[in-house]
Amino acid sequence: MRTTHNTTAHTTAHTAARTAARTDVLVVGAGPVGLALALGLARAGVDCRVIEREPLFRDRGVRGKGVNPRTLEVFDDLGVVDAILDLGRLDLKVRTYEGSRFLGEVDPAPGIRPTPDRPYAGMLLLGQHHTEAVLRDRLAEHGVTVETDTELVSYVQDADGVLATVRRGDRTEWLGARFLVGCDGGRSTVRKLAGIPFLGETWEEERFLMASMEVDGLDTDAMHIWNDPRFGVGALAMVPMRADGNWAVHASVDPEEHGATTTAAPTGDTFRRLFAERAGLPGVTLHEPVWSTVWRPTVRMVERYRDGRVLLAGDAAHCHSAAGGQGMNTGIQDAHNLSWKLAAVLHGAPDALLDSYQSERLPVARAVLAATSAQHRAFFGADGARALTAQFVDPAAGGSDFTGLSVGYRGGPLGRDLDDTTGIRAGDRAPDAPCTTVDGTPTRLFDLFRGPHFTLLTFGDHPAPHDPPTGADPHTPTPLRRAAVLDPDGHAARAYGLRGAAVVLVRPDGYVALTGATADPGALAEQLGGYTPVA
Repeated sequence: MRTTHNTTAHTTAHTAARTAARTDVLVVGAGPVGLALALGLARAGVDCRVIEREPLFRDRGVRGKGVNPRTLEVFDDLGVVDAILDLGRLDLKVRTYEGSRFLGEVDPAPGIRPTPDRPYAGMLLLGQHHTEAVLRDRLAEHGVTVETDTELVSYVQDADGVLATVRRGDRTEWLGARFLVGCDGGRSTVRKLAGIPFLGETWEEERFLMASMEVDGLDTDAMHIWNDPRFGVGALAMVPMRADGNWAVHASVDPEEHGATTTAAPTGDTFRRLFAERAGLPGVTLHEPVWSTVWRPTVRMVERYRDGRVLLAGDAAHCHSAAGGQGMNTGIQDAHNLSWKLAAVLHGAPDALLDSYQSERLPVARAVLAATSAQHRAFFGADGARALTAQFVDPAAGGSDFTGLSVGYRGGPLGRDLDDTTGIRAGDRAPDAPCTTVDGTPTRLFDLFRGPHFTLLTFGDHPAPHDPPTGADPHTPTPLRRAAVLDPDGHAARAYGLRGAAVVLVRPDGYVALTGATADPGALAEQLGGYTPVA
């Protein structure tokens, strides 16, 4: 085995390898990204373990509280969307103030109605700890339990796998895996051990105080935003969090103000002073925080997502401003892209398939970083209250689509358009549509897509192709579900831009892999079996 970071580990690697417990994938970090990755792997029949250095699961806080529509589609595919929707809120009004003076209210509900091709709309508000709990419960149904109080210390790797040294309390153990994935956040141990630079900057001139607390005297059907030029636009925001029974409170402050130069958690007195200065509404009481922190915007990303059998996902690979709520969403979508590729390689597909993870996801992270930085400046610019309000009414406002629905991989290595029969192109997100099966049973395209398989949609009055190049076992490298669907109301025809009979091959992560008038056997075999990059 080789190592580039720990010579002590190198000298003990061969001894440890003989006694180490083995798994297919070791996931480091049990936040929403690591959990989504593990869930995608487990449902595809991949043996995985998830370690988390914290001894206890988070049960409070206000981080990662915006779940965008594309992530809701991922959660639909993973079978957890109903639980997430039951806990979160989509219907909050947005009220703006200048001091104690009420400026106006916007109700985003009319603008976030779902459509046949986009069943989820708007930004769902739900604390990250609730999202994690739902994912953990679903993962446990697959027999995978998060191993807490377990910290990665080092690893070595060779052509066959990775040997990780972990610390559980005061004990040291070794875990062997065919792949290791770092989902361990902005201070990622995995990234540091891999020697992958994290390029960018931390905005030291800015500080934000955040807390979760009880608040009396404010309407819980709205979030409340104060716009006072004396303190910077958007200087105070208070958002009711239904699942917690608490409020998320955010305030921008000068680094020298309110003790923000320290790492000490701000107190209730701090937030009460801020509220009195910036809002001054009578009859409002802020209680002691159940959780609080000081936050600085960090804008960084890696140049590569992979080092041999070690990969990165989520904040371990990219950190953004919180503007637009894209950090957790981008990370979960990283995980969804990676999980099916890892599963395919572990079931026999070429290792080169994993190279497409970086080629597809790194440009997305770069674009999100640029968009969130621009949005951050807009929120704290001359017209920030309007920009912030617009974000909740229309996540695509301001030229940046924070719904995630426009993200795609056109021109990437895993797509092929055989002709122009369809308006939708390889690499695009595969839309939903209500339709029926051949026997007349109502269904949705998302129902057909759900799972770790490819789906071959056949549109038209000709039969589905016979004997596609795939096995029936869902754990083969190329699981395929054939679906001949009827489109009585034309929703699928419109969503897919059909110009006649067509076939569309959809990847396990819900993106189009191949389009054409017929399923050319050679092209289909390439997309399913060889995953040969397409020029």
